[in-house]
Amino acid sequence: MKKYLLSYWKKAVLLIACAVSMLPVGAQEEESANGKPNVFIDYFWRPIEVSFTWTENLRNNVIEGINATGRVALLDVDTFSALAIEEERRKSGELSAGDDMERLRVMTQEGANYLIQGRVASIATTKKKTNDGNIYYTATCAYTLKVINPADGKLVSTKTFKHGDGITDIITADTEDEAVAKVSRKAVKAVRELVEDAFKLQGTILEIALEKKSEAKEVYISIGSDHGVGNGAYFSVCIEREVAGRTSQKEIGQLKVKNVEGGDLTLCEVKKGGKEIKAAMEGGQKVVVKNMLKKGPFGDVTNVVNSVLQ
Repeated sequence: MKKYLLSYWKKAVLLIACAVSMLPVGAQEEESANGKPNVFIDYFWRPIEVSFTWTENLRNNVIEGINATGRVALLDVDTFSALAIEEERRKSGELSAGDDMERLRVMTQEGANYLIQGRVASIATTKKKTNDGNIYYTATCAYTLKVINPADGKLVSTKTFKHGDGITDIITADTEDEAVAKVSRKAVKAVRELVEDAFKLQGTILEIALEKKSEAKEVYISIGSDHGVGNGAYFSVCIEREVAGRTSQKEIGQLKVKNVEGGDLTLCEVKKGGKEIKAAMEGGQKVVVKNMLKKGPFGDVTNVVNSVLQ
């Protein structure tokens, strides 16, 4: 059982290089103090028939879910006097503040790297009765989130979410408000899929920590708690090369986080491609790691990387 250990100085060089390169794809130069992109979240548009209170509750759950990933520095536009819109105007319905180019300009001036816009399609409840005559309520909600570059208004990513209408996703409660509160909580976990797609990161394998029978069994990667990496996260391992002036990546394996050991250091178990990973490392090839999503049988994300790897 042989370990591939880097010398102290070489490891230091690698860590410094990784720290410099550890930026979200397409991020603007200005970032928050901790190196994460500044992401503003705007007010959510809603149709007039959807309750303002219900919409605000959904937005708060989206904010909680994005913050839980540890991936970005999320800033509410409500905290900026130049961007805040008084509650009475927001209650009036069909608010579409995010489409105002002047607001995008102000966000850029305030240091926004990205903007998240929300558009609620529906939040609805249904009154039902059990066989013994007891009343209860079910609830559903549907909404779309967009990630935009405020500097040019270009779309970075968009995802549509629906909760409460699936076989395994039915929400029931004693009151309408309770049913809506429950269905809105689904957003806390669901929005991680948007974060994974919009704020991709890419890191490297620092060294092989454990091998057996000429296969890499465990490896250290250059991303950790500073980027929100959590136990159980999955990563794709790729060989990167230049082909006719273009960057090409070929997947050779997959990793699963075993233990987060530092802000930029995580021990991973090799789940696939142990021989290929070992050969690539020994051959001096450029080996990168990227986030990947694992989905359950009903399409729900069951193993989401709390943050994404570089």
